[in-house]
Amino acid sequence: MNVLYEIQLARTQILREVEATFEQLICKLTESENFNCIDEACETEKRAKSYERVYPLSTEPAIFKGKKPTGVLFEENDRVNVGTWKMVFKEILQRCNADPEKHVALMNLRGKISGRERVLLSNKPKPGTMRSPLQIDENLYVETHYDTETLLRILTTRILNPVDYDYSKISIAIRNDD
Repeated sequence: MNVLYEIQLARTQILREVEATFEQLICKLTESENFNCIDEACETEKRAKSYERVYPLSTEPAIFKGKKPTGVLFEENDRVNVGTWKMVFKEILQRCNADPEKHVALMNLRGKISGRERVLLSNKPKPGTMRSPLQIDENLYVETHYDTETLLRILTTRILNPVDYDYSKISIAIRNDD
């Protein structure tokens, strides 16, 4: 079952990369033929190309290490600008929590998942059990005192997967440092 899920995530990631590549090629073609690139996707791509890169959340978290996030993209036209990984973490968890079914699942996970030394989800920011708690909702706090890679791995594998939240359409824009 887990292998099937990984195959589906890889498929989604590959399809997004192929789609982005075709959008870039179409935009280049229309620019080279002196057409105005009026397609919204081309305009978005032109802005993003010079400033940021977009990766699916399902991408291996190590890719994000040392990078600065600029936005979380939930759907094609649904973007939330962010400046830190904690903001990325919070935005995604708040979207998950907004679904009543997922809210119940998150509430049921409180106190049941822990890191080596700290509780990852709790009903209150307990001193000694959470070093850097972040409030997601009333009686729902999450530990965020981790590096980027660990934080994203916790988000996807320890929180979103157990509550069965589909994050295959979520992407993260990071600053392009090329």
